[in-house]
Amino acid sequence: MDYNRDNRPKPSLTDVSALGIKCAKCETAIDKLPFSPTKKEDGSFGTIYCYECNKGRPKKSNFRRNF
Repeated sequence: MDYNRDNRPKPSLTDVSALGIKCAKCETAIDKLPFSPTKKEDGSFGTIYCYECNKGRPKKSNFRRNF
């Protein structure tokens, strides 16, 4: 099994090429994802980004302010 920098196993990739999913930012066809997408009520898969566009997105912080 392959491991990433954090010594955690790399996720297996799911082939989604038959679904015709495109990146929400650059509209590149997405062939593989580390999860199996599910359709929403409107028939879309929601907002999905390719690897390169997802790397450039700001990370969400788990920091919560308790005032």
